Amino acid sequence: MFPDLKFALRSLARTPGFTAVAVLTLALCIGANSAIFSVINAILLKPYPWPGSERLVTVYNTYPLMGLPNAGTSIPDYLDRRAGVSSFADTALFTRASFNLASDGEPERVVGLRATASLFTTLQSSASLGRVFHDAEAEPGADKVVVLSHALWKNRFGADPAVIGTTIRLNTESYTVLGVMPAGFYFPSPRVQAWVPFAFTSEQKSDAERGNEYSNTIARLKPGADLAGVQRDLDTIQARNAERLPDQAPFWKTSGFGGRVKGYLEQNVANVRGMLWLVQAGVAAALLIGCANVASLLLARAVARERELAIRAALGAGRARLMRLLLTESVVLFLAGGGLGLLVAWWGVGAFSALGLSTLPRAFGVQLDPAVFGFTLLCALLTGLAAGALPAWSASRGDATAALKEAGTRGSAGRHTVFLRAALVVGEIALAIMLLATAGLLVRSFAKLQQENPGFTPGGVITAQLSLPAAKYDQPEKRVAFADDALARLRALPGVTAAGLTDVLPFTGNNSQGSYQSPDIVVPAGAPGPHGQQRYVDPGYFPALGLRLLRGRLLTAADTATTQRVVVVDQLLADKYWPGQDPLGKRISRGGDDADPTIWSIVGVVAPIKFQSLDENVQKETLYFPYAQQPGTNLVLVLKTAGDPALLAAAVRDAVRSVDAEQPVYDIKTMQQRMDEVAQSRRAPMLLLSLFSGVALLLAVLGVYGVLAFSVAQRTSEFGIRLALGATAGDIASLVLRQGALLLSIGILAGLAGYLALSKIVGKLLYGVAATDPATLAAAPAVLALAALAACLLPAQRAARVNPLDALRAE
Repeated sequence: MFPDLKFALRSLARTPGFTAVAVLTLALCIGANSAIFSVINAILLKPYPWPGSERLVTVYNTYPLMGLPNAGTSIPDYLDRRAGVSSFADTALFTRASFNLASDGEPERVVGLRATASLFTTLQSSASLGRVFHDAEAEPGADKVVVLSHALWKNRFGADPAVIGTTIRLNTESYTVLGVMPAGFYFPSPRVQAWVPFAFTSEQKSDAERGNEYSNTIARLKPGADLAGVQRDLDTIQARNAERLPDQAPFWKTSGFGGRVKGYLEQNVANVRGMLWLVQAGVAAALLIGCANVASLLLARAVARERELAIRAALGAGRARLMRLLLTESVVLFLAGGGLGLLVAWWGVGAFSALGLSTLPRAFGVQLDPAVFGFTLLCALLTGLAAGALPAWSASRGDATAALKEAGTRGSAGRHTVFLRAALVVGEIALAIMLLATAGLLVRSFAKLQQENPGFTPGGVITAQLSLPAAKYDQPEKRVAFADDALARLRALPGVTAAGLTDVLPFTGNNSQGSYQSPDIVVPAGAPGPHGQQRYVDPGYFPALGLRLLRGRLLTAADTATTQRVVVVDQLLADKYWPGQDPLGKRISRGGDDADPTIWSIVGVVAPIKFQSLDENVQKETLYFPYAQQPGTNLVLVLKTAGDPALLAAAVRDAVRSVDAEQPVYDIKTMQQRMDEVAQSRRAPMLLLSLFSGVALLLAVLGVYGVLAFSVAQRTSEFGIRLALGATAGDIASLVLRQGALLLSIGILAGLAGYLALSKIVGKLLYGVAATDPATLAAAPAVLALAALAACLLPAQRAARVNPLDALRAE
């Protein structure tokens, strides 16, 4: 084996041009595969860093008949399931929290989590310094304790072990630091830097809390348990509750309410799985094209070495020995390409943030780890063996005696070699067509998406979030006073034309939904009750975001806590419940109790807006309530400016700090930035597949050129004879071009057939364009055909310039 390796290295060194072209081609293709695999591995394949994470599941409520597939979990539902699902070894409830960390320095917003003490046992994780909190600390009055992330402990507290047992101020309240988690621990993402107990009050444990679903459940399955068993227990619990609570049972029935379970990893990556595998398939196709190109080069190289191989065979080397020799060269070549490909992969991983892949779930774990190195090695070995097997088999099957007699005079390839090279090129063209068609459709789909109107005007808008400490702003009047003061200062900033606030902003991934009633709505028997998206906004929100008024009026400063309760709704709600009627003056009820519900009167109707993404099919109505009539602590500031909104970031911070020096402002972004971030899940695969299809096009064109150039070189004598017998240069050129056209035609037809067979998969990722769009499917072959025919011209010209006398003399 070692002699073969030494010979392979010497042989490749003697042909530096061939070696360089092959290694660079392979480095690009293998490196791209390794880079994309690093994303696939980090997001879809790698387990979470908690022991036995494959047995972790998420449990959530669903209202499918109301258009609400995942509603989170309420505290009573969590308690029912913790006690009633026999398949759970442990379970925990958690909800997001935001803390203002105040000390001697700049006030800092800390992303936190309120969680039951069972979170750490469910994850089977413990603190590296100090301890985590226990059940006794998850009780009201005893819950002012905190566990810090390693990053927060290091960056804010200088990795001082003495921080354990000290108190820190979170949201103006004192919390005792119990412990610090290990450096590699996170939950649910590295953004979370602090965990505090989720203390349930008696009211929160009661049935009255059902439907208040702002939390999430994670559970660990017992060994041998499965999701089907969990689902049976969830259905049993719901049936028992429906019998015990007859007042709520009709609503549960009409809404389709129930509990559902799904693997924790599957739940988190379901929305990106298809896109990532499509990109991986695209880059794998580019690799196959690269392998076919190198295999074609190896075939040509084997023809040039025909005499050498014949001498080895004559001296006793068997076919297996010759194949091993050639396969060793191929594997060495591919391993060199794989090694250089790691540099390409390293560069690619660094460029992923610019493409937007860093915004995908779990993308923070993308790196060149041992799994990626193993994948690269395996990829290089397998492709090296596969690509080298064909040339090795072809070169080793010849007749040594005939080769020795003819090699010095003819030097031409056998018919089977020519056929193999042609077949490889046809395969390259087919794969390139499939990639070009897919990339073209994604480009058209993204262009259609960018033309969609979100229903508001994002240009010139900057947004910022803040969270008011509940202990400091414990009265509605205090929250309203803060909002009024801050907005007054923001409106006074130079260039600001409008400023407002909301509790939930479009294109942030957050949402707030809930059921409501109306004495003016007649719900058919058995139909689900009204359910819509709910926003609390101030009057300045509508002009700041550019929502369009269709009827009535918008909210005004006169809509305060002491005036009539009013609401603005969108046209979807009006059309759904009062088609052809005037919705103004109609009543909405929510809150209070059945005997004395809180009534809100509709005073205006606005156009619907897209909230989650531009490809959203808006089907759920939105209700806008005055912030002054029900103020909360989570605020999003929205400012409209005549200039560049990004320039206002510092001024926004200063304006808020001038109202409350301890109040941090975070997540300051323009509205366009938020929309661009949401679009990244479509932009990234489009850009990547466009890049890979460009590479595939180049490689396929080079493959066509290589086959024709090889053919011309092998048929020089034939062309000389044809010319001597009266053929013109045009006849010879036409002969070569027809050969190229035949390869193109077969490859294009095969590629279109292959794409159509897989078009349903591509169709799931498109928006506004069919997977079989005729214009795109026609454009892909046209682009490739033009490029390939251009590549055919040089061999055709070379063939037409053959000198008959020189050709016959050589023969």
